[in-house]
Amino acid sequence: MDLTAVATAELQAFVDAIGAGRVAWPPSAFELRADGFMAVIPFVEQLAVIGRAGVIALVQAVLAERRGAKAAELVWTGPEAKSSGARDTAVVLAELFQSAQRSVLLVGFAFDHGQQLLAPLHAAMIRGVTCRIFADAEEADGFVGEHWPFGPPFPDVLSFVPARGVFASLHAKCVVVDGLWVFITSANFTDRGQTRNVEVGVVLEDSRLAAILEAQFAAGEWFRRVP
Repeated sequence: MDLTAVATAELQAFVDAIGAGRVAWPPSAFELRADGFMAVIPFVEQLAVIGRAGVIALVQAVLAERRGAKAAELVWTGPEAKSSGARDTAVVLAELFQSAQRSVLLVGFAFDHGQQLLAPLHAAMIRGVTCRIFADAEEADGFVGEHWPFGPPFPDVLSFVPARGVFASLHAKCVVVDGLWVFITSANFTDRGQTRNVEVGVVLEDSRLAAILEAQFAAGEWFRRVP
């Protein structure tokens, strides 16, 4: 059972749920989807064969190995080499949103196709995940009307407003999930950036970097909350 593509946060939540008896055994694809464990669904038949205790042992071993590795993964949009070791930008973004258990920080310069790109984020917020979105003023001021077609719950949107006389843009693109996962990318949160342009980024599990990145924006003096 290759769990490489399953986010660490989702694996941890999954094994916690199994240990607490919150996952019926053997699990069904329907139950896994309802509980938010989307990335585990392809392994539903193997889970039943291995058994509850075996799955707990396996997942805990994978988590222990990842804690020791701390390796960054290359994330890529564009033509793929035949032996590419990179992961797809749109897939990584969706998985991060789907695996979120507590919080999402989303920072971007340009947005479009919110109906598709942000749907997993809205689904996470329905589960109780909080979200702050930092965006350039032109995008932030009309964000809910233009890029959030779902209705409530709504993200907390903050607009970049530089000091008078300073000509600058919020050009960063990054995501922090649960104060643990960090995704930094050149790709805008647009259809072109996620599926067509040549873009490059990295995703890694690093709580220290996540805390520093969140603090950078929390302490920013050039942001105002959009009503």
